[in-house]
Amino acid sequence: MKNYIICGIVIIIVYIIFLYREYIVWFFNSLKITLKNQKGIKDIQKEGMDRRNLKDDVLKKYINLSKKCLKKLNIDINRKFILNQDLERHLRYSRFSEKYVLELFNEILKYMNLNSENITLKINYISSKYYMKYAGWYIEDTNNKKLREITINIQNDMTMDTVISILAHECTHYLLMSNNIKLKERIQNECLTDVTAVVLGFGKYMVEGYKISNRVIYDEINHRSIKKDRVGYLTYKDIEYTIKNLKNS
Repeated sequence: MKNYIICGIVIIIVYIIFLYREYIVWFFNSLKITLKNQKGIKDIQKEGMDRRNLKDDVLKKYINLSKKCLKKLNIDINRKFILNQDLERHLRYSRFSEKYVLELFNEILKYMNLNSENITLKINYISSKYYMKYAGWYIEDTNNKKLREITINIQNDMTMDTVISILAHECTHYLLMSNNIKLKERIQNECLTDVTAVVLGFGKYMVEGYKISNRVIYDEINHRSIKKDRVGYLTYKDIEYTIKNLKNS
């Protein structure tokens, strides 16, 4: 009798599995994707969120060079950039509308004592599901140094700190390049620009804005991919080191 009961239960279970097989397959596939996603994010987080990019002695050279250059330009390096609260509120509620990003751009230029008449800002709004090779860039007309343009790419999931960091970096390019302060290699100029932006007082925003963001995104047919974003050329640990070095100097 007991064997008949067990056999009956097995038959019922098999019948239920057969009847709802599509839902069961869907459930296990979803579970598999979720577990893979979690593993992917953990792998990225292990990949070096706390790694330094530059060695201490190299970073110190950039810091000293930056301070020396800014001193020659009579720029006070003891200030800290503080975003106007009203502008910050407008930026958050409008999700970085062009009007308020332009206001932020002008605030940064004013803070750096830069001429806003000879430079323009171009803003591209890009879907957050796409990977961006560059968050921004600075160009100037080689024939007419007064014609300059900054372009930034903004995604709707960017933080306030990231947007400020991008603009601070590109405006610092403007500051350095317009005063003919440049090194031999492009990557050296990028590192000097990041360090100089911190020395200028944007470290508070950059230390957060330069952190890696990890997120799982899906395409039209539910294919999974990990989006790993980080703006800037130095790591946020380099930024922390630079801030600490400035405090101790």
